[in-house]
Amino acid sequence: MAEGRAEPEALPAPFPQQRGTSVEHASPPPAQRKGLGALLGRFGVASLSSAIVSVSHLGVQLFSIHQLNTAAIGILAFLLVIIQFGYGLSNALVSTPYTIAVNQGDDADGKSFDFFFPINLLLALSQGLLCAGIASATASPSAAAIFGLAGTLSLVRWFGRSNAYAHHAPARAARSDLAYAGTIVAGLLIATRTGADLASIGAMLVAANIVGLTPFGLDYLRRHIAMGPGRALSGYRPVWREQSAWTLVGVLSTEATSNSHSYIVTLLAGPTAFAPVAVGMLFFRPVNVCITALTQLERPRMTRAVASGDHAGAIKSERIFMAALVLLWAATCGVAAVVLFGFPQLILKPTLDHELVAIAVGLCALLSLVQCVQTPMSVMTQARKAFRPLANQSLRSCGVGLMAVTLLTLAVAPIFSIAGVVLSQLVMMLGIWQIDRKWRAQHGVTG
Repeated sequence: MAEGRAEPEALPAPFPQQRGTSVEHASPPPAQRKGLGALLGRFGVASLSSAIVSVSHLGVQLFSIHQLNTAAIGILAFLLVIIQFGYGLSNALVSTPYTIAVNQGDDADGKSFDFFFPINLLLALSQGLLCAGIASATASPSAAAIFGLAGTLSLVRWFGRSNAYAHHAPARAARSDLAYAGTIVAGLLIATRTGADLASIGAMLVAANIVGLTPFGLDYLRRHIAMGPGRALSGYRPVWREQSAWTLVGVLSTEATSNSHSYIVTLLAGPTAFAPVAVGMLFFRPVNVCITALTQLERPRMTRAVASGDHAGAIKSERIFMAALVLLWAATCGVAAVVLFGFPQLILKPTLDHELVAIAVGLCALLSLVQCVQTPMSVMTQARKAFRPLANQSLRSCGVGLMAVTLLTLAVAPIFSIAGVVLSQLVMMLGIWQIDRKWRAQHGVTG
């Protein structure tokens, strides 16, 4: 697949233009400053608001442990996993191609890409039906209706965040996150007095998503129904061929790789063997949340830089992005070390083997570091529209990961299954580096 030339005039508009609509240009990214203060100013809002949402979700899960029976706890956890996976699908099918489309050049017409909004609604409704089906089969009709609505609204809000980042308005996305998290906290405070069941926790998520949509305005919601599904699908067809089909392959294979140790260890060795692995993963969840948030923030910058031929600027953004993630990783490692060796009682139960948990934390730290280095490289590759090579590399690393995790679980010990995921991510990172070298050689780019 052609990846485009360095000259901006050589970049064709890859999506059809919808006529008869007003112009909405993507706002230019803010000027870059120097120093640690600039780094914090650039990423602080996105990281903080996403971390607050993560904490609110953790609060919901901890609350459910004390309020729900064992079956309901499992149902809620599974529904939250489905919603989280929906974010990945949204990124692949809607958010990433939309961000690239509206940032492909200074003359990009934001209203030309209105077909993305009905497509997002179709995806959101599909997720809502899936959540409703799961809740109906495992819980009650009321829970099915509420979680169906929660699943739908979650993807409508998620694309609103992506739309804000695509137009370089991270404060709007942060306001949505804070409104969402604040509503959940308020709901939890009320529920501690009144009690709660699965349906009422679902209602809490519905309310949080509705309040979280308010910063985007009614115009954002209207754009989801302003165009018929047939016309939207027709406009989306080239996007599917050129980008989304390949990014979807990447998302599915990455999901299989990233969570392979969770499924394989639980299946082959049981949930008890997985417990130390889960604790190790818990320490680095904040890094994962911030990787997702900062990716949404940096993708528009890199895309605009590549589209305008400013490859030096794109590489600089990539390095700043990587530096921010590595600093965050280092801080997380410090906190993990203090908790693990200074205050282990805060997170470890007496039944957990402290040595196994320490090994898990060490391996998870290594995995997290590889992801912090790899993610900016992957975003740069997407900005260059090298979706097919990236998807092919993701499939290769997935195969390596599945084999390595299975062998380590059976032949060594379940705790070392994390090393199999590390190996697969290293294979992925090396493959992206090779794609980057090839692209630079073809386009005469150095740096």
